[in-house]
Amino acid sequence: MDEGGSSGVERQLHSRRPARKLVYLLLGGLFACVGQWSLPEPTGYHRIEPVAEAGDRIGPERCYDCHDSFAGHFVANAAHPDCEACHGPGQQHEYTALATDIRYPGSEDCAACHQTGSKTLLGWTTSPHARSEVICSDCHDVHNREPFNLRQVDDLHQAVMPRADATSRMCVSCHPEVRAQLDLPSHHPVREGMLSCTDCHSAHESRMNTLGARTQLCLDCHQEVGGPWIYQHPPVTEDCGYCHTPHGASADFLLETSQPAACISCHTLPIAGAIHQPYAFTTACTDCHNAVHGSYADPHLRK
Repeated sequence: MDEGGSSGVERQLHSRRPARKLVYLLLGGLFACVGQWSLPEPTGYHRIEPVAEAGDRIGPERCYDCHDSFAGHFVANAAHPDCEACHGPGQQHEYTALATDIRYPGSEDCAACHQTGSKTLLGWTTSPHARSEVICSDCHDVHNREPFNLRQVDDLHQAVMPRADATSRMCVSCHPEVRAQLDLPSHHPVREGMLSCTDCHSAHESRMNTLGARTQLCLDCHQEVGGPWIYQHPPVTEDCGYCHTPHGASADFLLETSQPAACISCHTLPIAGAIHQPYAFTTACTDCHNAVHGSYADPHLRK
């Protein structure tokens, strides 16, 4: 009888376990929801929403009482004289001195004066930066006196590219993959300070919308390869990026791959290999076809 009684108790315990597990799961979900509900309002770098109950405007002179390091700049720069035009009313912030009681300026604040239709911002809405939700103050800081109020990078990025210009250092702080490419054996001289990212790229627009934009951009500097030629090399007229990578490469002349691999990616083995055996894959194609961008005399681009 003891055995029967004990087995009955065990059966009851086993029958309760699924229900107990369900209760634990429900409680865990409830605690998770409460944890989510109790999260504080965002106070990070991109908190650009207006602050509730921020109060009234107090004027920039009251701001300078605490933020005196900015006063000299705003006296010299009449373009940004009013703190609250970008940060919102400061009455509550003055009382509490909390960062949560003042907002961070968003792109809409900048666009109120720097209109989207102006020359420098004409293509902003279709630019990669705008589509990625980058805001103006990610790159610009109105509190400094750098040209174009450009934001300064930290000491690490200053040390990584010490000879590059300030704009390029700021660009690679967000684009580390480009910084790595600039260290490859063949590269555009950005880290040496002879070229800037903005010589080819525009932060406020996208050149992808312009027909032939990439090739024309390269020809602004490399005019000698642009022609017009009597005998054209079609990829040259379409897009330099078919053969070259712009930031840096292990192969010479910024080629995507070394020769002859760069050429046989288009001039396939059944055609090029059959004609040029046995030397097709042991020499550089430009040893013979040295007019690779175009020729005035030879349809096979040999001179």
